[in-house]
Amino acid sequence: MKRRMRLGVVGAVFGIALAGIGASWAQDANTVIVQRQEHMKAQGKALAAIKAYVDGKGDLEAARKGGADLVSLTADVPALFPQQTGMVEYPGKSYAKADIWAQWDKFGQASQQAHAQVVALNAALLSGDKQAITTAFQSVGKEGCGACHTPFRQPKT
Repeated sequence: MKRRMRLGVVGAVFGIALAGIGASWAQDANTVIVQRQEHMKAQGKALAAIKAYVDGKGDLEAARKGGADLVSLTADVPALFPQQTGMVEYPGKSYAKADIWAQWDKFGQASQQAHAQVVALNAALLSGDKQAITTAFQSVGKEGCGACHTPFRQPKT
């Protein structure tokens, strides 16, 4: 009888611990999603400074700062996407498609391509050649950001 009681107590403690771990992971996953979204917003802000310069509404120094920020912000984007933080697990909070994890190598390649495009944009910004900056900026949008967002991000509706 005592043995059954001990097993029951041990089982209850184990169950409570597992529930706590599950709740902790959900909280951590929500934090990861929020941090990822803030990271992407920072990329958008950096791109906006460059776009302002390209459109003749901003200055080159602000665009250069945006370019330098983008280089660091795009260096390791896959690290922002731990498993089970996508739209399947967190609908309405995450817009990361399950294809990210199903096609992890392709996602990594798209991320590396985007980073390479950003590095080229930053080099153009440092040169000060507005035509080269404009061309590189357009390339970042199509072949950089678009190469990840189109296949791997669900548009918000």
